[in-house]
Amino acid sequence: MELISLAVPSLSMPPPLLEAVLGLLGLIAEFGLFGSDDSWKLFWSLLNLAPGLWIVRAVVRSLRRADEYQRRCQLEALAIGFGALIMAIYTVGLLQAAGVGDLRQLIQISFLGSILIWIAALLFKTPRTR
Repeated sequence: MELISLAVPSLSMPPPLLEAVLGLLGLIAEFGLFGSDDSWKLFWSLLNLAPGLWIVRAVVRSLRRADEYQRRCQLEALAIGFGALIMAIYTVGLLQAAGVGDLRQLIQISFLGSILIWIAALLFKTPRTR
């Protein structure tokens, strides 16, 4: 039997294109175009969503290829990760109301933590068989 691997979906994006997109985002950050006052500010800011959209596309493609059991494991892991995110955002709101910490940093930490919990739950839920 084969190992079930749902945790790391393939991005199915040619490496040169991925390198070009990441290089472009690096140039935008280097030249400080995120906070520019020109009419392109919105475009440069939203361009950072491109790598995230490729990740969403990869997850959707992996779910379409999965069988019913794999989809169930993925759904349960996503539910656990989403629940962790909701509790983390609630905690951030309480800390912000108390004047503790930086909201933007705490939101980013909460988001990254929920993704890691999603992956850990998926690895825990998915049996490794031979």
